[in-house]
Amino acid sequence: KVMTPHTLRHTFCTNLANAGMNPKALQYIMGHSNITMTLNYYAHATFASARAEMERLILVSNEALTALKWFGIEATAAGNSGIGYNDVVRWIYDALYHLNVECDFVWPESENFSDYKAIIVPALYTASDELLDRLNCYVENGGYLVATFKTGFTNENVKVSHEVQPHLLSKCLGVKYHQFTFPQNVKLSGRIIGTSDACEVKTFMELLIPDSAEVLASYEHYNWKEYAAITKNHYGNGVAVYLGCMFSNSLLEKVLNAAMRDAMVEMAEEKFPLIVRKGVNSSGKTVRYYLNYSAEEQTTSNRFSDGVELLSGSEIKNQGPIHIAPWDLRIVEEK
Repeated sequence: KVMTPHTLRHTFCTNLANAGMNPKALQYIMGHSNITMTLNYYAHATFASARAEMERLILVSNEALTALKWFGIEATAAGNSGIGYNDVVRWIYDALYHLNVECDFVWPESENFSDYKAIIVPALYTASDELLDRLNCYVENGGYLVATFKTGFTNENVKVSHEVQPHLLSKCLGVKYHQFTFPQNVKLSGRIIGTSDACEVKTFMELLIPDSAEVLASYEHYNWKEYAAITKNHYGNGVAVYLGCMFSNSLLEKVLNAAMRDAMVEMAEEKFPLIVRKGVNSSGKTVRYYLNYSAEEQTTSNRFSDGVELLSGSEIKNQGPIHIAPWDLRIVEEK
């Protein structure tokens, strides 16, 4: 690797940030005209040395991504256009992001499922029996699984499972289905649907038949009213929730919020547009990042130990206010 004076300057700045120097002082030393330039170094250093203690993960699969390009979610005899695998992953991730739920991304070969309180599985279209058995065991041993439509549909060779869908996962999910369709003028009804919820079914729907699962929402349609849309099943010591269709972002946030609380996952009280992230730095101190993604000032309170706001050097008392200007951030390190 070629070393230049600029490389040494970058390392110098990063090391000072890692050592905990106040960003304003670091800006002065580096001669940066804009604090944003300094924060780029500071954020890189702090995030690199921070260890986020994740309790939930999203299981992503390149095999499912490729298979759903060949056999699309909205594929018909007329073509293979429409939403894809990444759209379903983003649908899930955006809802978690708005709820301030941090998550890891893992792949089917990962071996540490038991380390997590909750696993979210979006459109795992192609999966080996071994992987599906591992997910069944994860739930049976006390884990909390949330899976979406188009999961477990084919094996690793993209051969459709003809016995029952969603193949082996029907065991922990407590549901099965033999039919799916594209919704037209279909809505959801059920105990989780509030009067103000946007409950229109979008894009794709599986006609779920509960075995042992509790029905959280059904299809409100003269043809499909006997079928479930969202279910929850207790299996062994754990719980598995199945989303058999796509619906509004706001309703997804409601469903995932209930699931994460049910799984006893630690959640911030703040919601979008105030995003909160947490890590533990190399000194063993908890650092929280408060990011305001709006044109209005956001205010929250410090529900944790006394700390120091690293950008200004001001003290933040327990239960004291934290003000975040529009499109700005605050970084609070606990004492």
